[in-house]
Amino acid sequence: MVSAPASAQDAQSADGVLPEAQEESPNTIVVTARKREEDLLDVPLPVTVATQEQLERDQVYNLTDLQRITPALEISQTSGGESNGGGRLRGIGTGVFNPSVASSVALVVDQVPVGNLSFPQLFDLAQVEVLRGPQGTLFGQGASGGVLNVSTRSPRLGEFGANASVDFADKGTAGSEVGELVVNAGVNVPLGQAVALRVAGQYRDEDGLQRSVTTGRDNSIEDWGVRGRLLIEPNDAVSVVLNAEHAENTTDGQNFFAIAIAPNSATPFGPPGATLGAISNGAFLNPAGCALPEIDERAEFYCEDAPSFLETEITALSAVVDFTFSDTLSLTSVTGFRDRTFRQFHRDFSRLVGAPAAQQNRTREDSHGVSQELRLTYTGDRLDLVTGGFYQDFSFDRTPIGDALTFGSNLPEQRIGFSVCNQAGTFCPVPTQFTDEMTGNRTIAAFADATFRFSDMLSVFGGLRYDDYSNRTTVITYPAIPGNAGGPASAPRVLEVDDSNISGRIGVSFQPTPDANIFASYSRGYKPPAVGTNPAGQLFQLDPEKTNAFEVGARFDVGRFQVSGNVFYTELQDFQSQTSVLVGTALISQPLNIDQIESYGFEVGAIGELFEGFTLNTGYQFNHITYPDGYLGDAGGDLGGTQFLNAPRHKFTLSGEYSVPLSNALEVFANANLVYKSEVLLAARVDDRYRFPAHELINAGFGVRDPDGMWNASIFARNLTQSREPTAYLASTFAGQLDGGIRAWPVAGLTARVVGIRVGFEY
Repeated sequence: MVSAPASAQDAQSADGVLPEAQEESPNTIVVTARKREEDLLDVPLPVTVATQEQLERDQVYNLTDLQRITPALEISQTSGGESNGGGRLRGIGTGVFNPSVASSVALVVDQVPVGNLSFPQLFDLAQVEVLRGPQGTLFGQGASGGVLNVSTRSPRLGEFGANASVDFADKGTAGSEVGELVVNAGVNVPLGQAVALRVAGQYRDEDGLQRSVTTGRDNSIEDWGVRGRLLIEPNDAVSVVLNAEHAENTTDGQNFFAIAIAPNSATPFGPPGATLGAISNGAFLNPAGCALPEIDERAEFYCEDAPSFLETEITALSAVVDFTFSDTLSLTSVTGFRDRTFRQFHRDFSRLVGAPAAQQNRTREDSHGVSQELRLTYTGDRLDLVTGGFYQDFSFDRTPIGDALTFGSNLPEQRIGFSVCNQAGTFCPVPTQFTDEMTGNRTIAAFADATFRFSDMLSVFGGLRYDDYSNRTTVITYPAIPGNAGGPASAPRVLEVDDSNISGRIGVSFQPTPDANIFASYSRGYKPPAVGTNPAGQLFQLDPEKTNAFEVGARFDVGRFQVSGNVFYTELQDFQSQTSVLVGTALISQPLNIDQIESYGFEVGAIGELFEGFTLNTGYQFNHITYPDGYLGDAGGDLGGTQFLNAPRHKFTLSGEYSVPLSNALEVFANANLVYKSEVLLAARVDDRYRFPAHELINAGFGVRDPDGMWNASIFARNLTQSREPTAYLASTFAGQLDGGIRAWPVAGLTARVVGIRVGFEY
């Protein structure tokens, strides 16, 4: 938690610029939830907004941090979630992770959809809007659960400015359990009367969230990214924004599942009287074996025969061109290109020594995406209309790393692809095999969304979208027989999927006063079919998801506060999910469709200035979303009626700050970011230990600053009370059997406490 000089109720447009006509209104928050700038009060949709000031003080530096800004959102950046964002809104998110699967919660950055090409780093943010419920009418097929609409800071014409900040935490100092260095910087440069350039970047180094007892080294995650935005406004009728971004991540000793809850299986195993749980527990703690110093929910320690090393990089280019023909008519072109490369030099999934371990070796995944949207916006006395077309092309290819390729070799220095082998390669329950997967999909869409005002108080809104989708997936395995070093490849397995769909929404808005909006809507969501692979390597089609959602809500201005509330009901058909099955000695994911899921509940929220110097953004959600009757989870347990995965039934969030001036040149401030969650299911298993109990996450900060925001200095603590919530659980295995233990995937600031200092300036 850090300093933020301005209050959260300030008007904020999508590019971070305050519209002059709205600067006098204390509650105006400008959003682009309907792809046009509107006052949040006038938007008849469930939308939560986090302003630049809140994002800075709450230290939102990556996608996982976003779940602290609203009770509706959960982020799980586990395997696969790192490529599509891993977002869940109202419990609905992406349940299958392969390149052909569209996201359920769309991530949109500066109007460009990210799709399956995300990168965890977030920096130089202007605003984040969280749109709940199906938003496919305007945002497309990847928005069946909602949208994370992210805007970064825009260049400003005619003014020079610069900002920088440094966050520092040292593991072991002041109770910090993780070391962290985050450097943010940005500069705005005017280039004549009609051109301005903003360049911003972030460097982040995290050390010590986990530690390999085998190597004696702390894990290290290093991110860096830089973005340039060029604004060109040759006249009042034309505006061009060109974006270029590059970012890289290096993970030395991956943060991954580690044993957190000790094995307890009573299955007889080994010598007379011994049990599988006791033998496995001993293997973890035995100085001659894994040699962990302890097993606890912090999931800090792990062992491995060889250290993991991963790299990810993205390059993104975009152009947003606005043509204003008149006060009522404009045309916008949004062009995007995104390239993502993920390299797994060595990745140990099992984290065992002296035993077969599931591993991925020497594989590279290259993904590319191109999108083009053209939309026409009309704003009249009674009719507002947004209509246009959209095209998107995505490709994915997995290839080996290196020149000397011996496919199928179990030798540690020659392994390429997936295997379950001991370190020497002399015993392999699942011999080495490389899977070359090539996926390409294409979407063409047309859409229209309109609002018609019968009067100043009553309006109706609605829209339709037509999507045409095709996907082709080709899989070749090298060699065809696992472990047959140098043997022939398999014949290509090919599956083509084609589909088309019409989705949309309709609703009514009633504004009895200028300070109130009461609305109701029905929306139809869509997520296209996808390709799944079973443990035998066969390709099959996952059916498309279709959503019916009903919403009734209201939003009011009360003094310098804006309060909102809504009730919702969602029916989701053919939810694309996955289960875990044992293959050899490793747990492997297998996709499937869940026939029907229902989600219903209510939400309340408030944002504004409670009194002078005290700003607040808070919300609560009750969400009842359960597995259907008779649904069998992992290991065949009946999860029918159980609250859904990663979906707390109750969640409360609060972000607030109180500041007091000490003089004309100095003020003191304190801020807090609180999150409460009820019990959360973290793996699709019936064992109660996979339900993380109700808990709270407390982040706080205290410091001093210049009242005009020119400089600040503060101390901060994230996860002050050392909550041990991980992002996911996974069953532990020993000798090819479930041993009753649970592995956890920790996250800094969520599972471990971070305490440090921050200094910054802006002018």
